[in-house]
Amino acid sequence: MNWQGELNKYLASAYKNWITSKRNIFTLFELFFWPMISLLSIGLLTRFLKVEGSMVSFLLVGAIALTILQVAQIDVAYVLLFDMWSKSIKNTFIAPIHSYHLVFGATLFGILRGSVVFFILAIVSRYLFGFDFQEGGLLPVLIFLAGVFATAAVIGIIVCISILTFGQKADVAAWSLSGMILLVSGIYYPVEVLPPLLQTLARAIPLTYFLEYYRSVFIPGPHHLAIGAFLAVFYLVLGLILFDRAIERARRTGILLRLSE
Repeated sequence: MNWQGELNKYLASAYKNWITSKRNIFTLFELFFWPMISLLSIGLLTRFLKVEGSMVSFLLVGAIALTILQVAQIDVAYVLLFDMWSKSIKNTFIAPIHSYHLVFGATLFGILRGSVVFFILAIVSRYLFGFDFQEGGLLPVLIFLAGVFATAAVIGIIVCISILTFGQKADVAAWSLSGMILLVSGIYYPVEVLPPLLQTLARAIPLTYFLEYYRSVFIPGPHHLAIGAFLAVFYLVLGLILFDRAIERARRTGILLRLSE
């Protein structure tokens, strides 16, 4: 195997996102404006309600997790979204690449952007709200971020599959899926407060377990990190397999051409 060639395929996907992003001024809103609005809204709410200690940690962890998730998953979705909007999606698949080249390359760029967002929000939350993200050390932070980025990659894959299956109407999934994650994965409240059916759904989402793990650093309690890690890997592998099948189906049915006209 030509490792240099394989590496270039991953980097090409990341570079494509970089080129597209730097030409779009609105990506700065994704990186700075909306993350700050989200954090300040929750942080100021804790001040208004006089929430202190562990509950502040609980809410701010959720707010930052959601923001990073949205930033990283949209980078994976942009693999096909920008091509669909510019009607050039067929050009992406002329090159000898597979789904994993696109996904992991875009995820690499999403990790870079998400890490910048995390660094900014961690500093702001410490100085404005007294919340130290490294209270439990660096390792829990890295594990937590890995779980968020893995979940973001899965969501991005689902968006890409939806585009190749349903066409332009599927771009709404790029923003609606993260909202569904907000509802059921315990971003702002424990999943135990949800109805039984939604609790079952929450337990099928990797982010739920990574949130519980990282929050246990500040609020001691049980967590099942191994289950979250297993689900993340399982969904990534399954997603890549389904993504490849969606690409082949789109070629057979002519969707690639219709999305490029």
